[in-house]
Amino acid sequence: MEVYILRHAIAVARGTAGYPHDDRPLTDEGVKKMERAAKGIIAVAPNPDLILTSPMKRALETARIAARAFGTESTIEPCEQLRPGKSVENLLLYLAKYKDLERLLLVGHEPGMSGIASALLGFDRALFDFKKGALCRIDVATLPPVNPGTLIWHLSPKHLRMIGRN
Repeated sequence: MEVYILRHAIAVARGTAGYPHDDRPLTDEGVKKMERAAKGIIAVAPNPDLILTSPMKRALETARIAARAFGTESTIEPCEQLRPGKSVENLLLYLAKYKDLERLLLVGHEPGMSGIASALLGFDRALFDFKKGALCRIDVATLPPVNPGTLIWHLSPKHLRMIGRN
C-alpha cells in the first residue's frame, strides 16, 4: 500500500481570539499556497482510494483542496485518530480496516504526522520535520505494519509548488 502523509497548510495563528478549542481555519495565504501545492501533489501522487483527515478545520480544508485537485472530494473521511495529540499506535491499529486499499492519503497535524511517518518506517521517535503543506510517500506491505515500510520521497510545500508549475 502507498501511504501519503500530508500536513495541513498555513492556518490562523494559535491563540487567536474567536477560535475555540484551537479549531482554526486556513489563512487566505494558506489556501492559495495549498492550491498551488495541490497541483504538484497530483503530479507525483496517483488518485488516492481514500483521504482520511483530522476533523479539525485546518486539516479538513487542506484535505478538501487536495481532493478537488484529484477530482475526488467524495473520498474524504474525517478520522478522530488524526486529531492532535492522539496515539500513533491507535491510529495504526485503526488503519488496519483499510488494508485492502492501494493508496491512502492521511491529512493531519504536527507532531503527529512525523510520528506516523516514523512509525511506518519502524522507528519509535520522530525523524521528520513536516512543514505546513509537506507531503511524503511511504510504501508498506501491511497495516498495521509488521515490517518497516519504505520511504519513497518527502517533499516540502515549496517543492510541491515548483512541481505544480510544470
